[in-house]
Amino acid sequence: MSARAKMSSFLGSLAGLFLLLFGKSSAKPTAKNLQQAEFKSSTQRLGIRFNERIRDIFRFRWLKRR
Repeated sequence: MSARAKMSSFLGSLAGLFLLLFGKSSAKPTAKNLQQAEFKSSTQRLGIRFNERIRDIFRFRWLKRR
């Protein structure tokens, strides 16, 4: 192994160690956290007006199948 490869390997393992120690924890979100993150996409509350052409294009996504 060359000196450059050894140095790269050492720096890579050092970076991995720092990420392990100081990295963001991967705690799974709870149901309450997910509910708080969810938002209702009401165009009236956002102040957006849709014309009929846009409504006709996206209407199939808004209709609920029963």
